[in-house]
Amino acid sequence: MKLSEIERHYLKHKEELRLQRRHGIVEFTVTMRMLTRYLHEGCRIIDIGAGCGRYTFALRDMGYEVDAVELVQRNIDVMKDQDPTVNVRKADARQLDFIADETYDVALLFGPMYHLMNDEDKLKALSEAARVTKRGGTVLVAYLMNEYSIVSYCFAENRMADLMRNGFVDKEFHVQTPEGELYDYIRLEDADRLNAAAGMKRITVFSPDGPTDYMRVTLNRMTEENFQLFIDYVASIAERTDVIGAAAHIVDVLKKDK
Repeated sequence: MKLSEIERHYLKHKEELRLQRRHGIVEFTVTMRMLTRYLHEGCRIIDIGAGCGRYTFALRDMGYEVDAVELVQRNIDVMKDQDPTVNVRKADARQLDFIADETYDVALLFGPMYHLMNDEDKLKALSEAARVTKRGGTVLVAYLMNEYSIVSYCFAENRMADLMRNGFVDKEFHVQTPEGELYDYIRLEDADRLNAAAGMKRITVFSPDGPTDYMRVTLNRMTEENFQLFIDYVASIAERTDVIGAAAHIVDVLKKDK
């Protein structure tokens, strides 16, 4: 993926606004509830693909030492505008050679996998996150889900037949993202394959948004009381394997062996 394409995307779709809207608030809140399970006093965290720093700042405010890596200069500028002292470096998730092995207790890989189109590049990013994480540490990896794309962008936009004829969706209804696109979508078996190649073991996998992305308009009509209950509901089903695959996102929680 050319940097210029990603830069243009994030100039148009401002990442700092996404997690402030109700669908993004659900994703952020549930992720933070799950993430805190794997934090401990003195925990050192690396936020790889930090976007505009929503998790970086939240975790830092909780007292943790957090370093950030981000590819898009515009997002880095937004972070620096919020706090010039934030420790963020411009870099590609696939090449973190400026970070020593086993530096961090927890690594977050919440954005890069969306934009990496093939197993080779995804494995590079996952392996780098694992390398900079201490033995016994935790790596949390976010992905966009295949079925969400199939329902929301293929069938809902009445494009499925054409996409299948052109090879963008295979006969098993698995998205075949071509190079040059901005987003890639996976199924759980794809994440399993990457984990095995990287030598990582899954602790759990959860969806931080559940049905949220299908309900954006409905969420905006909810009272605040019902919206808070909806967040509790999504958190309560976050690890249910019978519904994870239909969500927009999953977060794979992985352990680096001691």
